[in-house]
Amino acid sequence: MRYNWQYRNEERRSIALELVINNIQIPVEKDGMDEYLRLAGQRMGLAPEEITVTKILSKALDLRSQEQFYYKMSLVVSTDDKYPNGQKFSPYIHAETAEKKTAQMEERPIIVGFGPAGMFAALELISHGLKPLIFERGKKIEERSVDVERFIKERKLNPESNIQFGEGGAGSYSDGKLFSRRNNNTSTVNRVLKTFVKFGAPPEIEYISKPHLGTDVLCEIVRNIRLHVLERGGDIYYGSRMTDILITGGRARGIVINGEQEFLSSHIFIALGHSARDTVEMMHTRGVAMEQRQISVGVRIEHPVQTINLMRYGKKYNGFPGLGAATYSLNHTNRKIRRGVYTFCMCPGGEVVNASSSEEMLVLNGMSYSDRASNFSNGALVVSCHPSDYKSDSPLAGFSFQKDIEQKAFQAGGGNWSVPAQNLMDFLGEKGSTGVQENSYKMGAVPADMRELFPEFVISELLVAFHKWRGEIPLFISHHAILLGAETRTSSPVRICRNEQFESVNTKNLYPIGEGAGYTGGITSSAADAIKAVEAQLL
Repeated sequence: MRYNWQYRNEERRSIALELVINNIQIPVEKDGMDEYLRLAGQRMGLAPEEITVTKILSKALDLRSQEQFYYKMSLVVSTDDKYPNGQKFSPYIHAETAEKKTAQMEERPIIVGFGPAGMFAALELISHGLKPLIFERGKKIEERSVDVERFIKERKLNPESNIQFGEGGAGSYSDGKLFSRRNNNTSTVNRVLKTFVKFGAPPEIEYISKPHLGTDVLCEIVRNIRLHVLERGGDIYYGSRMTDILITGGRARGIVINGEQEFLSSHIFIALGHSARDTVEMMHTRGVAMEQRQISVGVRIEHPVQTINLMRYGKKYNGFPGLGAATYSLNHTNRKIRRGVYTFCMCPGGEVVNASSSEEMLVLNGMSYSDRASNFSNGALVVSCHPSDYKSDSPLAGFSFQKDIEQKAFQAGGGNWSVPAQNLMDFLGEKGSTGVQENSYKMGAVPADMRELFPEFVISELLVAFHKWRGEIPLFISHHAILLGAETRTSSPVRICRNEQFESVNTKNLYPIGEGAGYTGGITSSAADAIKAVEAQLL
């Protein structure tokens, strides 16, 4: 029977005591409100009809035993205020929403970039009554989607409108992962999640472990945020690349757009993505302090979705209703040289996409729609790279390191945006592979040797990791797997140095935020970083 939340909450409106019940294990076969009430009541020593579940705080799938899967949950349960609470369950504290004070600035604040950091900086400024000027080098999300599709079909790259550049940022064409959550209803991260729900995300992202939105849902959310910003007085300029910063006496006083128009402000939030290399290079020439930063590079590894499902769910739960396409997370660390190999941005039921933003430089990413219904599952499999690997002291040396790999990948793919690919068994030097098998990349795959794309240390660490995992997860290390190259944009290789107030250490009025500034990695953390940066200036 479908549970009527509204009826039960109305029925027990007079009940005042709310308690947090942690570590409830629900067998996946019994997932539902009746079981939540039964087990929570059992823990509390009450009958199910004596309690009401008023909120789910967290819900994570426990796959440790393939004999029995559980949902591990934390619930807020209300009951009569005379309940003795002998087990000392923690009371649930409702987060108080502080009233936003109207702020004043002599000039309208400027935001450069309208990805996650730029969008949430704009929302936070607007909540304080300010009307930001926003400059995005790419196009609106709807127009950008047309350019991405045209690139796939016609192989003509638009360097200013692609999977990296445009409204919504690179995350708009990914799995829409929101992994940086906290089990704390007062955290900045949960403010981000609540905002996504406000603009169209499903409510369950506030409590499920490792929530995802999917590209289709995320694009709609981006559109809704844009409309909200415009309705409340913000201005967004598309096709507007910052080509210069006006700096006098160590203080930024404005920016130049497209080499022509000047816009002045005493608060300039730099919310670049990790691929805005030309803009970062310009800032470097203007003397803005920055430093090298560690990154990771490697391949996309892809399997048939059923292979990964069997690997993770086993025979008993493979195909079980509600579980969907399976995820995985793997890592191996060589402690002697402090170098790690790990999976990143795993896309179950997804596809490998061409995320290039420059001519003759091939970059890959992964993407899923909300239903995760593709026949393939892929993930980045990357090796950590130290700044010493860049072979230069320049703050921009990491860009050159990335470019060298991307150029090799483009050439290895035939110079027409096909992707270089290699069966995993071939990469391991073993016989019996099927060559380049069917895969999700829509622009074609050609046989290649991954050893020709990457520095030797990347290849050697990948081989060590594969041999380690082979005995642990043989389905993963099998002829079902294909390697596609190259994955280089896991994060920015540059950090724009800032102080505790989020201001550039040597250029006043300049506030570098988000992934392109080198402080975050992903949608949620970038959004949270932007909120904190704006708060630091206004509170």
